[in-house]
Amino acid sequence: MTHPGEKMITVRSKIVDTVVRDLLPWIEDNLSDETIRVKTVTQRSGYGHWHFQRVFRVQMGCNLAEYIRLRRISRAAFSVAFTNRDILDIAIENGFTSQQNFSRIFKKYLLIAPTIFRKECSGQEVAFREITRNLHENHICQISKQMFFNELRK
Repeated sequence: MTHPGEKMITVRSKIVDTVVRDLLPWIEDNLSDETIRVKTVTQRSGYGHWHFQRVFRVQMGCNLAEYIRLRRISRAAFSVAFTNRDILDIAIENGFTSQQNFSRIFKKYLLIAPTIFRKECSGQEVAFREITRNLHENHICQISKQMFFNELRK
């Protein structure tokens, strides 16, 4: 027999989980907006800043800021490897304020500069997966990994 307090916690947890899941598509649609910040997302959630951050981390396996950064980098990596657009254009399209900022963060997560990444992965799905393995094994949150591989199917 469940205690009434346990039932209340379960219902509340499901509601917050739903809020997190409902915000993921909105975050995805707004990754190109360089002004999207943790504060923007937490305000949109309707929950307190720290409470939502804690719930997000528990559900997703990383904090919200990291999730946004990882989604931007994974989308940008796909564009670098499978399009001929300028690196600066890709950086701006994915919410980075400059090419220098983008290159620094790209190299931090993928351990390779975007220009070298393009040379080694251009149009080659196998090379792309091999080089990006570090990103998904060491950094990507639980849902982000699935979204990353879905980009290959587009």
